[in-house]
Amino acid sequence: MAEPLANGVHIRRDFLSLSALLKLLGGLDRLSPRWESSEALGLLGRGKTTQIRAADIAVQAQIDEIGHAIAPGALLWARTCGFRLPAAPQIQLFPVRMVGDAETPAYQDPHVDSSASQPNPPICTNVFYARTQAIEGGDLLVAKSGSDFSDPIVVQPTTNTLVTFAGDRVHCIRPLYAGERLSVVLNFY
Repeated sequence: MAEPLANGVHIRRDFLSLSALLKLLGGLDRLSPRWESSEALGLLGRGKTTQIRAADIAVQAQIDEIGHAIAPGALLWARTCGFRLPAAPQIQLFPVRMVGDAETPAYQDPHVDSSASQPNPPICTNVFYARTQAIEGGDLLVAKSGSDFSDPIVVQPTTNTLVTFAGDRVHCIRPLYAGERLSVVLNFY
């Protein structure tokens, strides 16, 4: 079921079938020994935010499994939302795991996603919430224009939900004080 939000942010709940969601979660669970601190990787996550190094050849099979479970549907959804994408867009996929902590919450500062192999931001950014457990905080904020967060679009993460917005939109993650928030980001170029 689609929920278009203000200013071009689109939400699709119950995005994957149960079997596809379980397959995706299985792939993510098999990655568990490979999660690294976002800060150590030189990325934007802070606190207990971890990611998978994209260049790690040892995880390619799991990343491919995750991509096969979600990318075709996300591509169709992005086109349904009005994004004009090439017939075979380049896909950047990366899992992000945030664990809440009242003392040192996980969060991300305002940013626009990017890829070292692309000169411009993605055409669209898709954030899929694979698992959210007992979360307090951790909302996705998308600026309505520029980098102004005085009145942002606020998306509360819920399991099996896909959020899609223009790739040049500034966004961030509010501090996560409790729980776990496991997402997969797919950027289409």
